Amino acid sequence: MTLPTGIRGRLVALAILLILLILLARYLILPAAGMYLEARENLEDTRSEIARYQRLLGQAPALRDAIVRFERTTPLAPFLLAGGNRSLAAAGLQRHLQDAAKEHGVTVLSLRVQNPVGDGPLERIAVDARLRAGTPELRDLLYFFETSRPYLFVEDLSINVRQSRRRTAQAGRLDVRLTLYGLRATESASGRGARNG
Repeated sequence: MTLPTGIRGRLVALAILLILLILLARYLILPAAGMYLEARENLEDTRSEIARYQRLLGQAPALRDAIVRFERTTPLAPFLLAGGNRSLAAAGLQRHLQDAAKEHGVTVLSLRVQNPVGDGPLERIAVDARLRAGTPELRDLLYFFETSRPYLFVEDLSINVRQSRRRTAQAGRLDVRLTLYGLRATESASGRGARNG
């Protein structure tokens, strides 16, 4: 096969060169440029993320100060029931009562949560309880409530002595009914404390 000469040969050579340039651009230059642009974009994203984290790190001391101010504006927090809402506070009070009863050898017969009662910035969370205990165990349990944190209060205390004709381990035990309650900050009060800080 002979190659064309003259103008025709030059046109064929130019066409082959053009095809080679197009193939080179399509399969080598464009993918390399795409990878370069993607790497550059990723680098810019990484730089902006680093700048954002540096800003957040710069805000850390101010956030720590805000936490300290908030804790100072709620000095009653250790004495109040914990819980982000009424249900959690009531569940914590029930668990506190059950743990204390178990620790002092008192049997919990039943528990019933009362409806919360609001009074200004505080809310009363109460549990009605039926217990069975001996005199020393009941004394120790009531003393525990008196001295524990969060502050807990007992009201409507009713004590009945179990009478039994037979001498059993249950003879001389006390049937106790009481209402145990604690206080928690309402959502509006805790929100005000955070805004005032």
